[in-house]
Amino acid sequence: MKIIRKDLVPRGPGSVKMVPEEADDLWIAYNLIAEGDSVLASTVRKVLREAASGGRDAERVKLKLEIKVEGVEYDKEGAVLRVRGKNVLENDHVKIGAFHTLEIELHRPFVLRKDIWDSLALDMLHQAADPTASADLAVVLMQEGLAHIMLIGRSLTLTRSRIEVSIPRKHGPAIAGYESALKKFFENVLQAFLKHVDFNVVRCAVIASPGFTKDQFHSHLLLEAERKQLRSIIENKSRIILAHTTSGYKHSLKEVLDAPNVMSMIKDTKAAQEVRALEEFFSMLSNVRF
Repeated sequence: MKIIRKDLVPRGPGSVKMVPEEADDLWIAYNLIAEGDSVLASTVRKVLREAASGGRDAERVKLKLEIKVEGVEYDKEGAVLRVRGKNVLENDHVKIGAFHTLEIELHRPFVLRKDIWDSLALDMLHQAADPTASADLAVVLMQEGLAHIMLIGRSLTLTRSRIEVSIPRKHGPAIAGYESALKKFFENVLQAFLKHVDFNVVRCAVIASPGFTKDQFHSHLLLEAERKQLRSIIENKSRIILAHTTSGYKHSLKEVLDAPNVMSMIKDTKAAQEVRALEEFFSMLSNVRF
């Protein structure tokens, strides 16, 4: 999240102008915006104008509206945040008190106003500006040819990298191409791991996969660390643990968080709070009847 302007009093009123730059930023904004807050953003509204014929024509007009928040909806698939409420900004086209839904999208600025920026909101704002600062669990979810590197902290789960490499079949004359592609894949994952996992912040890192992919990558990681003298890995290899999942896709994160060896490593961390929140969320979904 890019913070453009911050004008607030801790534990008092104020506003922050920000721009979501990644899909995870919309999730942070969803958690940051509360009922009773005000949100200012550009929007498009259908308005009626007097036509020359004496009738009225509908026209879509771009304008800025500020609404008093009554509800927020996060559309993960569409990468959009829908904020519902009543207009509070004097406008030629929209009456004060009229209902409107603002759509907050990636790379589009908005202003959030709160009557009270409490410690929780300030902490979330700090995480929005530097989301990795409180992420004390790293997870590498992988299968052959696909990996996600994720960071988990208090009230956030961030996908920092997605790595995809086409890997040919393992059998027959293609075996040499398979081994070469797998090595390239592991090297790409290793470089992303070094870029995004900071053991000065992260309590532990989990490598998770179906089958033996996690074991193969773990061996590659340690061998390359010794060969290249990667101190961050050599000095923290005891904090890198393995877990089984059914796939390398992001939905398998729940399997990692359910693993007893993972929970024992992070039970006193900020990530554990997010794990409990995710468990409550998954439990809620399982109880919903369609």
